[in-house]
Amino acid sequence: MKILLSQISVDKTLFDFTGNKDEFDIPELADNVSVHVSVYQSAESYTFAGNISTKLNLNCDRCLELFEKTINYNFEVIYTSEKEVDKDDHIMFLPPQEVEIDLKPYVYDTIMLNIPFKKVCSDTCKGMCASCGENLNHHACTCSKDKIDPRWDSLKELKKTLESAEE
Repeated sequence: MKILLSQISVDKTLFDFTGNKDEFDIPELADNVSVHVSVYQSAESYTFAGNISTKLNLNCDRCLELFEKTINYNFEVIYTSEKEVDKDDHIMFLPPQEVEIDLKPYVYDTIMLNIPFKKVCSDTCKGMCASCGENLNHHACTCSKDKIDPRWDSLKELKKTLESAEE
């Protein structure tokens, strides 16, 4: 995913890359990574605008089922050799002696930041029964819903005592 600076001009230049999923060291990757990017040069900077797309295999945090999530992320990043630049996540410093720009670290970071913190197979996922472990998306659970944690027994007794005192 390297681009020689000599290939970039003031006109937009299009590049398409496909990165093998094994090159990224991201266990959740289910498919190769596609990067479509347009680049143009202005003064001492290079502006990249494009799209990163791939698929991830994730385990649902609610039901533990494996599901596939598609990442389709549009991005814009500027590489510049100017030293006096505002700090921004989308502006990268490019040493003046560089002859190429490698997008792979940026693509890697983008994929990692797009892996959801809470992985849920669908918004309607019912999860698993806390008692028997049945996946509630597939079958209704037959566990008794009246089962009460024994730690609450003393409060139950207090409630009975207060109710009998009121009568």
